[in-house]
Amino acid sequence: MQITRLVARHLGLEHFRELEPNASINGVTIVELEVPTEDQNYRVQLVKDSQFLNVKLEEGAKLAAFYNSRFWHEAINSSKHLAASIPSARFFNAFQVSDEGQKYSVYLTKYTRGYSKFLDLHDFEEIARIVAKIHAVQSDALKVEFENAVEENFGNIKAYRRKIQKELVQVLDLAVTAEETSKFFRAPSRVLEKVSILIHHLHSNSESSSEDDHLRVICHGNLKSENIRFNENGKIVEITDWENIHLGNPAEDLTNLIISSGDTELQRRTYMKVFHQYFYTLVDIRPPKYQLPDLKRWFRENHAKIVVDGIEQLLIRISDEDTSNDTKFTAAHSWEQALDNAVDYITDNYLSDDEQVFFSNK
Repeated sequence: MQITRLVARHLGLEHFRELEPNASINGVTIVELEVPTEDQNYRVQLVKDSQFLNVKLEEGAKLAAFYNSRFWHEAINSSKHLAASIPSARFFNAFQVSDEGQKYSVYLTKYTRGYSKFLDLHDFEEIARIVAKIHAVQSDALKVEFENAVEENFGNIKAYRRKIQKELVQVLDLAVTAEETSKFFRAPSRVLEKVSILIHHLHSNSESSSEDDHLRVICHGNLKSENIRFNENGKIVEITDWENIHLGNPAEDLTNLIISSGDTELQRRTYMKVFHQYFYTLVDIRPPKYQLPDLKRWFRENHAKIVVDGIEQLLIRISDEDTSNDTKFTAAHSWEQALDNAVDYITDNYLSDDEQVFFSNK
């Protein structure tokens, strides 16, 4: 990739190994560079700069995602508490490069190499403790910056996601009727009907009730197993993909993680074990203004949005030629279970245990 060679030249790197470029879900180009002589890894993130003040929604969403991610990594560098508590890449440099008359904005982070894996309950609980540390951040200056920059950017990202939602549902319709992909679903003929119920519900209700707005916390926005990196000893060394960072509901990130990366047992029965770890870690740092019953309620209320938002990732996974059929079956069944649960919550057909959350599958 010619641009990364320009970046390497800017850094003074002569010997490096460029890994396969990829694009984030928002379209930001990401390239990882390994420098054996320095025992160092750089992650390059870049977007085309626009000479126009008004850009198309898709390009605006890319720029918004790029700058939100950059903001987070700069914030990590400026806060000793964040740097010590949260496994994240460290901001290194930002600049512009030009290639054939086109300008690109670039920022680099240094990161610890790791790998993604199937998450077990212990992993979910460890991630919950990390999320609690993120939510414990109470920097007024940081929150002002969130309100002024990050929230506006995230609004642009959401606007683009809403625009392509209809197209994604149409592709999902093809997936549940095509022979090569419908086999991964338990009840493909019911999927579209249930998705329509969720979309109607989301259009009819605001994303969060106004009474909970004052409880908003820093949210990752796309927390899932693919974005959790482990070293050889099983320690979490990095949480990646901070493009969708925003201020949101305290249960949002863990709900997304459980739905996107947990099995049906975790989704239906043992999810409160994860929230127990989150809640009591947070209590030890900075007691929150909400309780465990609130987290249980929010877990259910967040289902509809997270299931609909997860359609694109599901489609990518079940259409990927390099993904095994077993993984595709697991992904589709897990998403379908969350879809069923979300519809049951909305239609009051969910068979709740109604047990006290202190004792719920603890």
